[in-house]
Amino acid sequence: MPTEQHNKLRRKNARKTDAKATLGALLKMSYSNFPLVLSGVHPLIAPLIMFRLKRRGFSNCRVEVTGTGLIVYADR
Repeated sequence: MPTEQHNKLRRKNARKTDAKATLGALLKMSYSNFPLVLSGVHPLIAPLIMFRLKRRGFSNCRVEVTGTGLIVYADR
């Protein structure tokens, strides 16, 4: 497969992030049920989510990046 066609295919299948979902994860996130599945959230937000969880007293915090968004794990 030529390189140009391969690059176009990769860009087409790349992860889609949504600005509205990212802001919602930061501002309106509920910390009651874990694991949280945050679809469409940009992976660069993961450290901010971890910081907020630690500040609220959660332990064993972990954020996994998947093809559709983030999965957040934490214990109280």
